[in-house]
Amino acid sequence: MKKIPDWEIEFDTFQNRKLNTPFKWGSWDCVMFTNAFIKVMTKEDLLPKEWNWRSEKEAMQSIFKYGKGKGLANAIQNAVDKTKGIQEIDKIYITKGDFGVYKEESELAFVFDGYCAMNPDDDGIVAKSNVDIVKAWRIDG
Repeated sequence: MKKIPDWEIEFDTFQNRKLNTPFKWGSWDCVMFTNAFIKVMTKEDLLPKEWNWRSEKEAMQSIFKYGKGKGLANAIQNAVDKTKGIQEIDKIYITKGDFGVYKEESELAFVFDGYCAMNPDDDGIVAKSNVDIVKAWRIDG
């Protein structure tokens, strides 16, 4: 996996287009949101084919299974481990286009826009700073 040459333009365009898209399990939850940004930057899918759900319960079951009961960060790490061109990075080096997982009441996937961790909520994309990052990854390119 590698970022396309004009990935930043594609990233910004996609972010602006999706700014008001509300959260929806299976199509625009934090995992699908993060994967959508990865696809915009690389034209490739990170998610395993078996990661499809339509409800919170189905999402939690799939993440539990793929993460071997150790949470979302571990589930995403297992997907990353099957993909070339993505490295885990120290959270202090996170920059635009990197993605990861942070912890609130539960673990949430995010994409970093250069300033904040972004993911969807009921009103569209939210940007949060000073989050408790569990893991972060960078795509080559």
